[in-house]
Amino acid sequence: MFDVRTTRQLGLIVALSLILAACGAGTTDSADEAQTTTTEDHQDDGTGHEEDDEHQDEFVFGEPGDPGQVGRKIEVEANDEFRFVPEDITVAAGETITFVITNTGAIPHDFTLGDQAAQDAHEEEMAEMMASGQVGDHTDPNVVVLEAGETKELTWKFTESGTVLIGCHQPGHYAAGMKGSVEVGA
Repeated sequence: MFDVRTTRQLGLIVALSLILAACGAGTTDSADEAQTTTTEDHQDDGTGHEEDDEHQDEFVFGEPGDPGQVGRKIEVEANDEFRFVPEDITVAAGETITFVITNTGAIPHDFTLGDQAAQDAHEEEMAEMMASGQVGDHTDPNVVVLEAGETKELTWKFTESGTVLIGCHQPGHYAAGMKGSVEVGA
């Protein structure tokens, strides 16, 4: 009989196997499929983020930001070496930042802002989705999923000083070290 942990581990192994198999799959020469897309506003972009307003109270590490109140933009690269560049970012409490995240790799990545509890929850959610064969659309305002070559924006207001984590929760990526941090100064 399998316990929950064994089932999750088995799901992760299956998911990693699928990713490795996909990495060996054929590629396309179509420039159209490698186009860069930009999501300006996760609240009004039609991707379902506006219905996530109920989640705003759940975030202890800030809140979705108003794109009209952005103090600055920070470019972040997600790559196939399982790294974010830059890995460590510094912002001020009260600052609204738009992260411009580009997947420079050949496989999907995601950019998840959150405390450790949020990172752990998203890791578990992704493992369960992959184990069940589901490919889900992430509508959480603190997450963007990027296909190869894609660029998206995530605007966030950092309300409290402390450390907010960044993670990629495609199967095996977080465990491989695809994480970073945002230091929020007073």
